[in-house]
Amino acid sequence: MAQSSPLLGATEPAPAHGDAAASSSAPTTASGSGGGPGRGRSKGLIVRRMDEIRVLGVLVVLVVIVTVFHPQFLSIASIANITQQASFFGIIALGMVFLLSMGELDLSVGGNFAFCAMVVALLVQSGVNPWLAALAAVAVGGCLGALNALLSNALRVPIIVISLGTLAAYRGASLIISGAGSVSGGDPDDPFFAVLGGSIGGIPALSIAFLVLTIILTFVYTKTSFGFAVRAVGSNPHAARLSGYPINRIRITVGALVGVLCGISGILSFAFFQASDPAVGTGYELLVVAAAVIGGTTLSGGRGSVVGAALGALIVSVINGALTAFGVSANYAGFVTGLVIVGAVALDSVLKRRKRP
Repeated sequence: MAQSSPLLGATEPAPAHGDAAASSSAPTTASGSGGGPGRGRSKGLIVRRMDEIRVLGVLVVLVVIVTVFHPQFLSIASIANITQQASFFGIIALGMVFLLSMGELDLSVGGNFAFCAMVVALLVQSGVNPWLAALAAVAVGGCLGALNALLSNALRVPIIVISLGTLAAYRGASLIISGAGSVSGGDPDDPFFAVLGGSIGGIPALSIAFLVLTIILTFVYTKTSFGFAVRAVGSNPHAARLSGYPINRIRITVGALVGVLCGISGILSFAFFQASDPAVGTGYELLVVAAAVIGGTTLSGGRGSVVGAALGALIVSVINGALTAFGVSANYAGFVTGLVIVGAVALDSVLKRRKRP
């Protein structure tokens, strides 16, 4: 009978009762025949692809519906705006897939994003080379993300509990270092702004960065031992620990990954607007989680989709754009996004129950 496997995710066949001890004391291999782990991994890939196809279908339907009433919605300018807005929080959502797959959640990503954007802005304003300032901001973001995981390990509490405090701390730090005001600086003609804040071949650099990161992190999540370990820990932490996975170290690495992506998104924001504000990124916690969950990543851990998160970010951006197109107040954006998250979680729950024998 198929059930959650300790190491290979929710789609893999469970080992026979007599094999349980062996599976917890020896590394699980990707090979196998019949009902073995190889077949389970293939089934997991099929499930991910089906989830991604469903999310893509929802995106297409939404775009078609809005375009029927507002044909200009598919204009080049509109598409560029939608993808750019999705890229800011979508880049962070790519990393959140890894964290959610471990059964963890970081609510401080908006504060981390704002702090990194402010760091690069202040450094550039003080005369530091923009590229060096960008590297420093990415490093700071990685350290802040890793700090959440380090505190989680040390205090033996979930990252979400730590991030409730660091969210306010990071946001407050942004206000402190900026003097509670916007910061701008640098030469607008500098290649930094032209490359990262402009377009390449008519395609916004933001969108290109989003696409490249999606491809890279999809490979890491699905094709590397690190991605396998992340899903293993989320599927069954106890079995993963017995199998020798360094759970604390994996948690720190994933936390740092999320922080690095906050830093990358922050420097892209500064390059695009050529300024930063301590209030930037407010509400990104909701948008990042929404993108990942809509894309098929489960809150319970063990399963996720980086491509799905990218598509989920586009869906959220399309919804916000549709509200604007139909003249709906921007105050409803958070309300609608929250309903979409509830709907995505409910649908995932229904599909899971249908798959159970």
